[in-house]
Amino acid sequence: MAQSDHLEPTSGIFDSSDSHLAYYSKVKKILFQGLNYGPAIRFLIIPSFSPESVLEITFDRTTKKQFLVYQVCDKNIWYNKNQESTKVTRVRKEISGESVELIKKLFETAIEGVEFKKEPFLGCDGDTYFFSVNKFGLQTGMTWSPDKGTKMRRLIDIGLELVKLAKNEKTLVQLDYNLKSQIIQLTNDLK
Repeated sequence: MAQSDHLEPTSGIFDSSDSHLAYYSKVKKILFQGLNYGPAIRFLIIPSFSPESVLEITFDRTTKKQFLVYQVCDKNIWYNKNQESTKVTRVRKEISGESVELIKKLFETAIEGVEFKKEPFLGCDGDTYFFSVNKFGLQTGMTWSPDKGTKMRRLIDIGLELVKLAKNEKTLVQLDYNLKSQIIQLTNDLK
């Protein structure tokens, strides 16, 4: 069945299964180690079989700079019998203020369009993506394995490009012209 091309609300504590509550608690405990409670943005990737990861933009009050922080588990938490032994790799790079504003505007626009499903959808073994923005507290929307060419796929692809930038060897993350153009175009398309 067809998916809607917008983010959907996340499940709350009262409408999640016990197994998912336990799993998401483990993800938060293990993957979010050392992360800021209120990042400017957060992009959480929950794959079916590969390791979970999270990307955030945070503000360092000491240096007065903004940073792109990427953390990834060494093993998938869901299938790991010894979850407490999971190792998390962390990368932290300074990011320009102009880049932060573009990314934050994109996330805000995507989250403003959060809607519940209008039609039933059935899928299995896909990847779940959570997008959060700090606007009077964290606001979050999610999508599950959207089709290529959709706005949600484009949103994910931009998030994955940010992950690549966090992992590259440069010390300062700056968006190139092409990525800036993609972000601006998708922001406009989501309005």
